[in-house]
Amino acid sequence: MPLQLLAQMLPLIVFIIIDSLFNNIRFSITSAVVFAAGQLIFFYVKTGQLDWFVLLDVGLIVALGAVSVIFKNDLFFKVKPAIVEAAAIVFFMVMALSPDRFLLGYFGRMMPKGMVMTPQTIGVMKHLLLIMCVYILVHIGAVLYTALYASRRMWAFVSGPGFYLLFIPAIGMILLRRYRRRRRTAVK
Repeated sequence: MPLQLLAQMLPLIVFIIIDSLFNNIRFSITSAVVFAAGQLIFFYVKTGQLDWFVLLDVGLIVALGAVSVIFKNDLFFKVKPAIVEAAAIVFFMVMALSPDRFLLGYFGRMMPKGMVMTPQTIGVMKHLLLIMCVYILVHIGAVLYTALYASRRMWAFVSGPGFYLLFIPAIGMILLRRYRRRRRTAVK
């Protein structure tokens, strides 16, 4: 999964770099599209398989990038992260609403030998998936808002690293709870 996230960010990074160097939206989008297509070919040659998530991402970059270049409007390209994240929400919701025995079988196949997924783990995972859906919805709203009303640089920041910055308050809350729990345990 981290490789997929990096793969999804690379065309955006290419777009940002080219846009900052040349300030030409058509050239920036075309560069990101060419890079994304090359990236897909590279992963296919290296692994011999097509990752469907990367294929969807590259397909959207190519399609929305082409529409943006044809209509000379970068908004089509800018909404791509929101579309991919909306697809992720659908996937997470399906997983969160699936029966426990389905998820135990599904994830049980992927677990290393000796590791077992329990029904309690499934319950926690479903809860986390729902929380992720809320975070992703917030990010989709931020991406769409910046795509419509902010500069390209602000949009690039929000659609890329901005997603990860949303986790800072959650991480802070988790660390604060652990600290309080340890402190209570130490006092007793």
